[in-house]
Amino acid sequence: MGMPMPAPAKRIAMIVQRYGADVNGGAEVMARMIAEKLAAHYDVTVLTSCALDYHTWKPVLAPGDSEEGGVHVKRFTNLERASRRVQAAHNRKLDGRTLGRKVFRWLKEPGWWNALFPPKQITYQDNVDWLQAQGPCVPELVGYLRHNKEEYAAFIFFTALYYPTAMGIVEVAGKSILIPTMHDERASYFPIYQQVMASAAWLFFNTSVEQEFSEKLFPIEQCKKAIVATGIELDDTAVDSAVPAKFNIHKPYLIYVGRVDKSKGCDVLLDYFTRFSASHGSPLQLVLVGKNSMEESAGPDVFFTGFVSDAEKIQLMKQAQALLMPSLFESLSLVLLESFACKVPVIANLRCEVLKDHLDQSEGGWLYATYGDFERILTDLLGNESGNRRKGDAGHRYVVDNYSWDSVIKKYKIAIEDICNNH
Repeated sequence: MGMPMPAPAKRIAMIVQRYGADVNGGAEVMARMIAEKLAAHYDVTVLTSCALDYHTWKPVLAPGDSEEGGVHVKRFTNLERASRRVQAAHNRKLDGRTLGRKVFRWLKEPGWWNALFPPKQITYQDNVDWLQAQGPCVPELVGYLRHNKEEYAAFIFFTALYYPTAMGIVEVAGKSILIPTMHDERASYFPIYQQVMASAAWLFFNTSVEQEFSEKLFPIEQCKKAIVATGIELDDTAVDSAVPAKFNIHKPYLIYVGRVDKSKGCDVLLDYFTRFSASHGSPLQLVLVGKNSMEESAGPDVFFTGFVSDAEKIQLMKQAQALLMPSLFESLSLVLLESFACKVPVIANLRCEVLKDHLDQSEGGWLYATYGDFERILTDLLGNESGNRRKGDAGHRYVVDNYSWDSVIKKYKIAIEDICNNH
């Protein structure tokens, strides 16, 4: 008798708003890394939009099926983001900032006002309209989930904020794992997210800070929960000085990696750095890696590289004096962990709880809240090579101890098997 055939791998669907090697948003990069790792154990299909740019959600890629990095990808046509005027109207309605409400507050909230002009109730459709306006609106993807829920063992959703997850998870709630990447922002308080978060069979939080915030805000007592971030590859390639030279970088430098955008605090970062350079005659350069959405007239010691390959990113990172993290809102900060893996310390925004938590636990860098803090940190950094090395080594130990791929994939397997056992 021949050997029995192995059981076919379980089919897993992963839902994310945009996907691909050219996408450098933190949550989307994390989704791609998880998909490629899970593909060694399961038959993984990524369900996503045809968009690459989150500013417009313009559908630039062809709909249909493809193979990317060993993962089956199924793209669905999406609508573009609505105009700013339309988005603002939906935001005002969900925030209670309509003209009538403004007049009511200006009049010191008189009791007779509500009798004459009763406030309009925010409906479920109001929330859906906001999601559609924000984008990417992908109704065919949601329909696919509705009609194919029995074809997959489990559904993994990335990022609660966007339409594919918010509208899709309710279709397959009992078979869902949600990685919400939730943080304290205005949209988190919109009513629809009460339902979205409570629909998940399993919730995977990137950090304890995210879990604590979510447990206070959402009715998720019945959901199973775990803290599951992502694994970090420990790069052992030799330093290649030709990579910084390729980008005209010839002096010690600080690095920022990610979307170069005001929403990420890059405007304040550029202001602080140029002020420091002007007043201290600093030898430091600032290198910003990633798609740039800002003006590039920022001074002679500021370099915008644009999008680079993963190998170039790691080389630029491991040769930097420190990584700068100016963002107020992060759910994990994959790039911080990558910097630690390269033994490069981090200078981060004190007002971001997730970044503060990483640095408090690791002792792998510095925190700043004001220009004075920033100035002091850079002054200390320039004169303390051994101290900088100690912080880089501390960050490296933190990643080794807490972010191994084996532990991450084990947690996904536990949740998937639990879902299978209950269906």
